[in-house]
Amino acid sequence: MRVMKIAALSLLVALVATSCTTFKASDLSYSTVKQQYTVLGDFRTEVWVHGFLGSSAGSKLFNLTAENTNQAVTDAIQKEIQAKGGTSAINVTITHQASFVDVLLNAFTWSIYARGNLIITGTVVK
Repeated sequence: MRVMKIAALSLLVALVATSCTTFKASDLSYSTVKQQYTVLGDFRTEVWVHGFLGSSAGSKLFNLTAENTNQAVTDAIQKEIQAKGGTSAINVTITHQASFVDVLLNAFTWSIYARGNLIITGTVVK
């Protein structure tokens, strides 16, 4: 019985000590001032998110890419801006989702591997 209590307490400490972050975004800005710009085109790109012990495109106990997701999103948007010869992006939308294959992988591994992806869309302007 004592071993069970120690095991349960150890599991509780492990759960509290780990992060459940699924996505983190920083350095965002928003302005209500209408600016003059030229629209160069729309873009759509994807960034994969890999995690363990959770659901696809949902909360995960161990999200391997949580700390790197912000930089991956920034890099993906910057790549799209450069590809179109622009200076910035507006109307950026980020959607966290799982495909049918992601859900199957999650179910097949009994929620051990939980992959999803971020769909990033927006408009490049100059």
